[in-house]
Amino acid sequence: RVAGSEWREHLSDSDFWRVLERVPDQEFWNTAQAVKSDMLGNVRERLRREYARKGQSAAQLRHVARWLDPAHPDVLVIGFARRFATYKRAALLLHDRERLLRLVNNSERPLVFLFAGKAHPADEPGKAVLREIKQLMLQPGLVGRVIFLEDYDIQLARWLVSGVDVWLNNPVAPLEASGTSGIKAAINGRLNLSILDGWWGEACDEVNGWGVPPVNIQDPGRRDAMEADLIYDTLEEEVLPTYYARGAANYSAEWVRRCKRAMMTVIPQFNMRRMVADYAQGIYLPAAAQGERLAQHDFAGAKALAAWKERVRSLWSGTNLRLLQGTSRDLPHAEPLRMRVAAQLNGLGTNDVSVEFIARRTLPATNNEAPLLASSRRTPSDGQWSGVFVPTGEHESDGAAVFALDIATEQCGQFAIELRMRPQHELLSHPYEMGLMRSVGERRAVQR
Repeated sequence: RVAGSEWREHLSDSDFWRVLERVPDQEFWNTAQAVKSDMLGNVRERLRREYARKGQSAAQLRHVARWLDPAHPDVLVIGFARRFATYKRAALLLHDRERLLRLVNNSERPLVFLFAGKAHPADEPGKAVLREIKQLMLQPGLVGRVIFLEDYDIQLARWLVSGVDVWLNNPVAPLEASGTSGIKAAINGRLNLSILDGWWGEACDEVNGWGVPPVNIQDPGRRDAMEADLIYDTLEEEVLPTYYARGAANYSAEWVRRCKRAMMTVIPQFNMRRMVADYAQGIYLPAAAQGERLAQHDFAGAKALAAWKERVRSLWSGTNLRLLQGTSRDLPHAEPLRMRVAAQLNGLGTNDVSVEFIARRTLPATNNEAPLLASSRRTPSDGQWSGVFVPTGEHESDGAAVFALDIATEQCGQFAIELRMRPQHELLSHPYEMGLMRSVGERRAVQR
C-alpha cells in the first residue's frame, strides 16, 4: 500500500526504500505482530501433529506450547533455524545454563527460543548438538521456553524468517560463507543478532540489528564462553529492554525504528539483482572480455600465455625470495619505509614476477575488522598497508635480482608484514590464478 505495486522494480534503489518511514509506527508494529501471530499458529499446529504422531498427550502439548499463543504474540521470540553444522554452534547459548534459565524465566520480559534444523546424516557431531537441544526443551525451567521444531523444511523456514522477532546466528568466524536466512529475516523487518561474519559483517550498522564482534583467541572453549557472554549481555542490556519498552500505545517505538532500518538498509543491498550484478561485473563480463583478448589474431594471446605458464611452472621450484640485511625493524613515524629483497628467479625475467609488500596492523588492533579476504572489502581499510617492489637492475653474487621498495608510512603501530613474489603476465585473468607464490614474513614496529 505504501511502496506501490511496482516496488520490485526499485529493489536496489536505496532512496526509494525510505518510503518505509511513511508507514505509521503503530501500523508497522501491528502488521509485524499479525505476521508473528500467523507464525505462532502454524508452529503450534506443527507441534500438535508431531505430538499426535508420537502418541503424546494434549496436556504435554499445552505445557510445551503455552507461550506460542497466536492471540498473544507480544512475547519476544528468537529464532535459530539452519543446518546443524558444528561451526554454526547451535548450542552456544547453552554454555551457561544458569544464565539461560534466568533469562527465559523473567516474568516481566518473557522470552522464547525456537530452534529448527537438520544435520547431515553423516555428521555425528552435528546430530549430537541437535539431540542436546531437543533434550533441553524438556528440562525443568526450560519447557515452553526453548522449543525444537522437527522436520525443518522450506515452509517452516518461511514462517520463521517472517515471524520471529530476532534472528540469531553465532557461527565461528570467519567460517560463515554468507547467511542468507538472516538476510531474509531483515527483509521481513526482523532484527538480526549475529556474530559479525558473512553478510552481517557488511550489513550491520548497529541500528538495523546487533553485531557481536568475534573473539580472536586460539582456545575454542574460552572463545565460545566469551562470545556466549557477549550475546547474553546484548540480550539482557539491549534486545529485551528495547522490545519491552512499550509506551502508552503498547508498542516499542525504538523497536519499530530498528525494524524499518533493517528493511531500508538490507533490501536494496542484499537481493538477487545485487547478486547477479556482482557476478556479472566481477566475473562474467571480465571473463568475456578476457576471452576476446585471448582469441584475437587466431588465439595468439592464448598460445603465448599457455607457453609462458608452462615455462613458469617448470622453473618455479628453483625460485626463492629473501630479505636483504640492513633494514631496521623500527621506523620513526613519517619516515618512508625502504626495503630491498633478493629474488632468485631461476631463469625467469624480472618482468615475469611481481614482488609485493602486504602489511596488517596488529597493535593497536582495529575494531571489528573484517577478515582480510572478506568479499565485503572494497578498499584497503584502516590497519592495511601495501605496495609493490621495483627491480633495481642490480644482482647479488648468486645471481639473485634485487628489488627495492620505498613507501610512505601513514599509520603507527606494530605491523605483521609479508613480502611475496608471484608470477606476473599481462594476459592473466587474475593476479593469483597460477597458485604459485614465494613469501617472507616478519613483524615491524612503526613508531611516532
